[in-house]
Amino acid sequence: MKRAVIYARVSTDRQADEGLSIDSQIQACRTKAEGLGAAVLHVFRDEGISGTTDARPGFRTAINRCALGDVDYLICWSSSRFARDQHDAISYKRELVSYRTKLIYAQGNIDLESHEGWMLDSFQQVVDESYSRQVSADTKRSMMKAAREGYWMGGHVPFGYQAVAAIDGKRRKLIPIEPDASIVRSIFDSAQRGIGAKLIALDLNAQGLKMRGRPWSKGTILYMLKSEAYMGTVIYNRMHKKTRSPRPEEEWIRVQAHEGLVSAEIFNLVQAGLSGRAPTPETGSPASMHVFTGLLRCGICNSSLQVQTGTGRGAKLYSYYACRGHLQGKRCEFKNVRADKFDPWLLDQLLDKLLSRQTIQAVLDQLDDAAGRWVKDRAARRTALVLELRTAENRRSKLYDVIETGGADAPGVNELGPRIKQLNEQIAKIEAALVSIENEEEPMVGTIEVSAEDAAEIFRATVTQCDDPKILRAFVASIAEMIVVQGTEVIVHYKPECLIQMDGNSVRSEHSWLLDLGSNQGPTD
Repeated sequence: MKRAVIYARVSTDRQADEGLSIDSQIQACRTKAEGLGAAVLHVFRDEGISGTTDARPGFRTAINRCALGDVDYLICWSSSRFARDQHDAISYKRELVSYRTKLIYAQGNIDLESHEGWMLDSFQQVVDESYSRQVSADTKRSMMKAAREGYWMGGHVPFGYQAVAAIDGKRRKLIPIEPDASIVRSIFDSAQRGIGAKLIALDLNAQGLKMRGRPWSKGTILYMLKSEAYMGTVIYNRMHKKTRSPRPEEEWIRVQAHEGLVSAEIFNLVQAGLSGRAPTPETGSPASMHVFTGLLRCGICNSSLQVQTGTGRGAKLYSYYACRGHLQGKRCEFKNVRADKFDPWLLDQLLDKLLSRQTIQAVLDQLDDAAGRWVKDRAARRTALVLELRTAENRRSKLYDVIETGGADAPGVNELGPRIKQLNEQIAKIEAALVSIENEEEPMVGTIEVSAEDAAEIFRATVTQCDDPKILRAFVASIAEMIVVQGTEVIVHYKPECLIQMDGNSVRSEHSWLLDLGSNQGPTD
């Protein structure tokens, strides 16, 4: 009977609540194993860990279990549960091939050993990593949106403010608190008049004023004078998440979040006196479940487009893109765009640009290079094992020399036998590993019998048949920086690192995506 192990993972509690819970994944994988006629040996799981890292205890244990050589299948829910990082996915798929273990997805019926299945999985892996990157960006945009709405996103509450519960009871807002707010204003007023931080601290202490029960210091005053929170600004993207090292200031994102205690003019004058630097605000677009929201801008007034809903004939509910500037009272003649017609049309236009023969051939060439790297990787592993083997053999030889020289009187002779036995076992394992490497068959990660045209067709099907708007939005955001809509014309500003080159030309739609205002009864939200 065939043998299988199962691996399941969720990154967040919300993901579990959305139907991808650990238990539901495991049940689907057990059903898949039953269909394959395989007995499940072990179930491995990781909870609250991202698929973009291989620092997953359950995942590594599952791979190591396959290394024993008696596992026919490693079953997981989907490619995104296996890994969201392309490099990790390729590396571990190669490793499983060397163990004679077949990777199986419970979702769908992709045959990873077929050319078409391999191509579909490879492109899906690209989409998975793109989605993971976009989720991180969406989280940041969501926090910025909440900050713009006046919510405090956590951290140390600045002196002069208090964090009070919002109406929903889940979030908090910063509001000024007296007399602390007046002290903050006096500090900035003194600094603006050229008084140094040390003298300001001495003056406050002389008046008997405290900083939350503690005396003032020069360092505390300087920290406050440089904090943009006092003009109502929150800064995101200041630190690298993994290394906790600071990012360059030009990469920081500033959001106007709450009521400031000092004006931007006063704050900038103080900064000029302290270091000659002035802040540069930036903004970002909010997250959305729709494919193009967050990327679309009005070609008339340059405001962002946001999704609204309305009812048409027969009280039928529909969604459309509307100019945010017009909604806020600007005099803009932008005509609302029907999302149900606009989204598939523009997605098709982007795919036409992306899936050129030259672009797809370049991707296939990169995959051929990956096969070459596998050969080098196998040679490196063999070299490392040979070095380990020679080291173990040398250690064993030295122990034999001790026995031959000292005989029964050799120091510690009673301990030499177990040590020699241990070395013999280590040497036998290394030799077996070397034999396994020599017998490895090159996995299907490179050269394949498929044309650029066939590859383009497979990729187009992967994208157009995806029914998750968040994944599609992540895919589009990985290609385009901004999309300008005006009438029936669209101009796409592509990201410079993408294979598509921005030509600046507009595309005209032959379809009618503009709303018939006569059928509208107004937005419902």
